[in-house]
Amino acid sequence: MPLHSIISRLVTQRRSLVWLGVLILTAVSVLILVTRMKLDTEVLNLLPRGFQSVEGLKVYNRDFAQVRELTFALVSAPEDVEKLEEFAPQFADALRAQPWCARVLAGTPIETPEGVRDLQAIAVPLLLNLETRAFDETLALLEPAKIQERLHRLREEIEAGSPRPQFELALDPLGVIAPALKPFAGNAAIEEDQPLASPDRTMRVFLTVTNQPSISAFDCQKLMKEVNAFRARAHEGWEGGPLEILVTGRSAYVAEISLGMRHDIIITVLGSIVLVGGVFYVGFNRWLPLIGMGFSLLLCCLVALATGLLIFGELNMVTVGFCAILIGLGVDFAILIFGRYQQARDDGYDHGAAVSEAVRNLGRAVFFGALTTAVGFLALLLSGSAGFTQLGVLIAIGIFLAGLFMMSVFFLFLPNESHPQRHDWIFLLVKKYVRWTVRRPAIMLWISLPLFLLLCAIAVSPRPRLIFDASTESMEPRSSAASYALHTIMNKMPTRWEPAIGIVRAGNSQELHDSWQNIAAHWSELQEAGKIKSFSTPAALALSPQRLTDNREKLHHLDWAATRQALETAVAQEGFSAETFDSAFTLLDDLARVALPEASVPDWRSSLPKSSSWWFLVDRYFAHEPLLTTGFVTTNEPITTQEQKQLLQRELPVAGVPMILSGWSFTLTDLVPWSHHQLIVISTLMAIFDATLLALLYRDWRRWLIQIASLAMAVAAMIASMKLLHIPLNLLNVLAFRLVLAIGVDYGIYVLLVWQKARDLEHDVAGVVKPVILAGLTAIAGFGSLGLANNPTLAGLGIACAIGIFWSLAATVFVTLPATAAAEPKTWREETSETPVKARSHV
Repeated sequence: MPLHSIISRLVTQRRSLVWLGVLILTAVSVLILVTRMKLDTEVLNLLPRGFQSVEGLKVYNRDFAQVRELTFALVSAPEDVEKLEEFAPQFADALRAQPWCARVLAGTPIETPEGVRDLQAIAVPLLLNLETRAFDETLALLEPAKIQERLHRLREEIEAGSPRPQFELALDPLGVIAPALKPFAGNAAIEEDQPLASPDRTMRVFLTVTNQPSISAFDCQKLMKEVNAFRARAHEGWEGGPLEILVTGRSAYVAEISLGMRHDIIITVLGSIVLVGGVFYVGFNRWLPLIGMGFSLLLCCLVALATGLLIFGELNMVTVGFCAILIGLGVDFAILIFGRYQQARDDGYDHGAAVSEAVRNLGRAVFFGALTTAVGFLALLLSGSAGFTQLGVLIAIGIFLAGLFMMSVFFLFLPNESHPQRHDWIFLLVKKYVRWTVRRPAIMLWISLPLFLLLCAIAVSPRPRLIFDASTESMEPRSSAASYALHTIMNKMPTRWEPAIGIVRAGNSQELHDSWQNIAAHWSELQEAGKIKSFSTPAALALSPQRLTDNREKLHHLDWAATRQALETAVAQEGFSAETFDSAFTLLDDLARVALPEASVPDWRSSLPKSSSWWFLVDRYFAHEPLLTTGFVTTNEPITTQEQKQLLQRELPVAGVPMILSGWSFTLTDLVPWSHHQLIVISTLMAIFDATLLALLYRDWRRWLIQIASLAMAVAAMIASMKLLHIPLNLLNVLAFRLVLAIGVDYGIYVLLVWQKARDLEHDVAGVVKPVILAGLTAIAGFGSLGLANNPTLAGLGIACAIGIFWSLAATVFVTLPATAAAEPKTWREETSETPVKARSHV
């Protein structure tokens, strides 16, 4: 028995069996969604794999503590800058009091008593890590004569009124801490590379580290709910004009993106359902088929999502557009099938025979349409992007399910008794157009071809230019408070721009030390040559076990009792308070203890208090794993061009030191050639696939050439439209071109396969052109609804595809059809107002 007869028998005579299968499939899918649903909000997973810069960015975001860092900013009016200075300490104290706040950086740590005390706590290991010559010179300062000489000089400078001796006495009474901290201080210029106040003093920045348990979407949402509640009441005590309290950071972005995913799912699916359902109802003016179509499409989405979770384990943010796209594409099959079914019923077929006739006539076209669309989306596998790979696989699965369900489940909603549509104004217009076009194709071609050729000329012309946006803004959510805060901070502080980062993973502590010493020396040469603006590395904190051992041996030769006695004597002779030198006596005791053979060198990580502001600096360089580190290079200008990126790739690495170069700006610049490759090479491969498939399908060079030319003109018109409307391409919506090639070719297939066998102009050709037009409109509506998404990547992809599908539909109706009529003129049977048709019954 033929397949179309089997399907007809199942949906008409075995309806309960089909419904049972639908219920089982639905229950299993719902169970999978409930038990396995997991959303991936990592925006980096939208970027392609295989790029070292992308992998480096993932390592930096995953393994370094800065992922739990939030940046607050207070922005006031220019006339309130003095009040802002007064309010800033109060705001910092309020931040420290929050239960979600682990530590706060409100100013340079070296300027606070706590910061000085914390540095003194780690002085011993830093002192022992000095180079041999520097260590010997520093150790000589502990000789009794040197101690006496230093304290006498400080006393004279104090009497002369100099403020500097007071600072030296507080930080480094013996003069040995400064040399130990000199390498560290070179990297500690937070105010230079990351200023905490704007030049005009209208903005103050506060860095905080939160204690959230993880960076998951739900933990970030919970944290930001508390943060926003704090922001709402943090104005208390402010007596000036308007005060903005801004916050940005990874947690803020993750919370916004995850909540935006919920919004995008609801708004795009509802928008797609309303638009697609509206087009279907206008086209056929029937409710039951509309309900059946909606049920079948939702079943496709449900099963495809469940399958995707089984395959991938989690779904990325871009896959939230899956349902809207599938609804817009899957409805094509419903329109084509129902259009042919209704035509058969109008011809006198009963329900079962009409089902069989619809599947028999359009089953092949639906199969090839699903095939080309599925291959187009499966081509997203070549993008290397995890998010778009998931999107491609889910829609490929869904589109085949849509073809299957529209030829089975959809018929369950169609009544056995059907009445002809009273006044089908769309079909009357289509019939008149088709009759006029196929009889006078030259006139239609003289109208349409000049328009398409003009658009082709615009597409290939260098003016206007096609905008290509490779900035980070092209991937940020719309109306994002975190994004607004970040850009406000960047605009207020023009010295801030995102540096390039170099990630180094060592096998042991000595290797880490040697690597960063070599890197620091090389980058210093680049800075002197003017190739980079500045740099900072963890070299001072990457301790050398060999140096620690060698320098520690030298401590054995010092008489620590005599040194301590000399300090006590000098303090008394110069009239200083003994309490002022408590830190100096503590340092001597610590050095004497380390000199003992059985003692160990203290770990600076354990000595530095967890609440210390210096951890903001440490966490910049060290990951949770101490041997995974990073350094930063500030370029002379923001990284925006391939030349800058290639210069850094050529100059920054050091021979013998494995290093991953990354950073947001560096990575996005690195991906520009990839996006061009996606636009040109992969789209070309998709075009070759389409051309090959059409050649096998038609086996006629004239029909093949007509559709290939129509498809090429549609893509050119899409490019021209994006130029004229100033719609930018970004790193990810370049994927739209291959999707348009995959989807747009379907409309020509539907028309030309019917043309190939058509004998009746009104019954056959006009009967398929109407569903094709409706199918194109629903696809445009499905993709267009993605434009409502907050995610700009998803919205940009939807808008680009909607434009491309519009021109594909226009090319099919206004070029493919008249060109085919001109190339293959046929003699048509004249239609009458009432054409008798013999009623058929289903056997």
